[in-house]
Amino acid sequence: MDKMDWDKMKQQWSDQAPVAPAASVDSLRRQDQKLRTRVKWRDCVETAAAVLVALWFALTAMGLAVEREWVGAGFALLLVTWAVLVPLWLRRTRRQVPEPEPHLPLMENLVRQRDGALAQARMLEQVWLWYLAPPLVGLVGLTLAKSGLSTFSFVYLPAVGVLCAVLAWVNRRTAKRQFRAHAERLQHQIDTASGEGEEP
Repeated sequence: MDKMDWDKMKQQWSDQAPVAPAASVDSLRRQDQKLRTRVKWRDCVETAAAVLVALWFALTAMGLAVEREWVGAGFALLLVTWAVLVPLWLRRTRRQVPEPEPHLPLMENLVRQRDGALAQARMLEQVWLWYLAPPLVGLVGLTLAKSGLSTFSFVYLPAVGVLCAVLAWVNRRTAKRQFRAHAERLQHQIDTASGEGEEP
């Protein structure tokens, strides 16, 4: 949401809920812009990484297929499929964060922004399901297919598991501290506006 749109919403807030401090809308605008920038940057980095991963494991799958190591090739293709789907999943979630429409009532815009923040939070909280589990399965299968129960496997695979656990924790923390916190602030403004017309 650009500054002009937020300025219009700020004016709407002044008209519709004069007891609410204008600074609260300014704060929401800054936080919204900050989170949108982070989401776009994150998605660009993840997409670039996904392209490299897809190319790497596609070549790995081809090499294993040439050697008739079909099990390893299958797990490599699983990793390719995952790498292709990650940017699509990110794009799908990002599209749930609607662009502002200044002609809409303030309340509706606030609700739309809250729902977008919650969509991002849910995606991060479910990171095990769509982001970590598929590559973990693929890497475990590929490693065991190529190296068997070797010293390398016993060192590498637990390290991958620990990394996945750390990533899951970081994403859940980000969901809570950034996106859910922003959604709560938006909800507070919604509740405040909703209560303006009620009798004491």
